[in-house]
Amino acid sequence: MGSLTRNRSFIGGGKLWIREKAAGSTTPQMYAFGNADSFSFAINEDKKTQRNYQSPGGGNIASQSAITDVTASVNALSFQPRTLALALRSLVKTVASAAIVGETHKVYKDALEPLTAIPDDTQSITVTSQDGNTTFTVNTDYVIEHGGIYIPEGSTITAADSTNVGVDIKVDYNSLETYTIEAITQSAIEYEIFFNGFNDADNGKPTTVTCHKVKFSPTQALELISEDFGSLPMTFEVLADDSITAAGESKYFNIKMVS
Repeated sequence: MGSLTRNRSFIGGGKLWIREKAAGSTTPQMYAFGNADSFSFAINEDKKTQRNYQSPGGGNIASQSAITDVTASVNALSFQPRTLALALRSLVKTVASAAIVGETHKVYKDALEPLTAIPDDTQSITVTSQDGNTTFTVNTDYVIEHGGIYIPEGSTITAADSTNVGVDIKVDYNSLETYTIEAITQSAIEYEIFFNGFNDADNGKPTTVTCHKVKFSPTQALELISEDFGSLPMTFEVLADDSITAAGESKYFNIKMVS
């Protein structure tokens, strides 16, 4: 039999799992949130007190408090598409690789022009004049840089463009399969969260947390250039789930610890 009173130091770790709460969701299964280095709750209260005016020294003679809200924060370390979409209130679209033929662009000297898709630079990329009569030389007339095409200062593509009006070109390439995340395109969605954790300070014994209904706020920071690993700090509000009606069961969240 376990003991309720034995000392239990806590160093936590584990995996977060998440799914949409709405009935009829297209993703009813729980998916992995990814690596995170913090997960914590804050329970806030509205407290009213009445001072004791009947004796010297002050102090309170009565107090009353009510829970105002339950919030939680998580610092995601994995920039996987679904977690990034969650942080940016977006949907994830998978765009298949494809052969792109005759994609037109107007380019300028010593400037970069984004391509419609991200090219596969291990396969052939062809850049021609608008009429298709002139084929330009890679790394001399143009340079493919990740998702864009750069036109160097001495490129023959823009050699005659003395007034900087731009030159029309065509690009043929094979695109890579990509995940597209269109930021701030979705309203707040309710989710269920399950923390499948353990206590490293108690021989790795399981500790789980179930949040029945939550709503995320958009991330307050999105680091895309840094000297260290990037992170996605997020907060969410834990809401009452009125579908839970059993006496003694929380509408908000529960914690289960091995005895």
